[in-house]
Amino acid sequence: GAGAVPFRIEQGWLEIYHGVDIDNRYSLGAMLLDGNEPWKVLARSKEPIFEPEADYECEGFFGNVVFSCGLLREGDTLRLYYGAADTTICYAELSLKLIVDSLDL
Repeated sequence: GAGAVPFRIEQGWLEIYHGVDIDNRYSLGAMLLDGNEPWKVLARSKEPIFEPEADYECEGFFGNVVFSCGLLREGDTLRLYYGAADTTICYAELSLKLIVDSLDL
């Protein structure tokens, strides 16, 4: 599902979203949307870019869950505000370069 709004990068629009696997574990992925036609998906991350690992992400009302709520970009740093285990709001910093490198371009 969608979370933070897409933001513009050189290659197009970058969207950070959450998805669930067969074990009901919710993680974050990234997808690149066309800069002029944002309904067209150009690439997706092959593996999750952020997964539940800490106790507060794995244990709670609905454990093994992380989902994006908001995002700020400052240079290469993405300041991610995210929900964990449907219990708490958290903060993490991610590298834009590492996320773009994870895309199947």
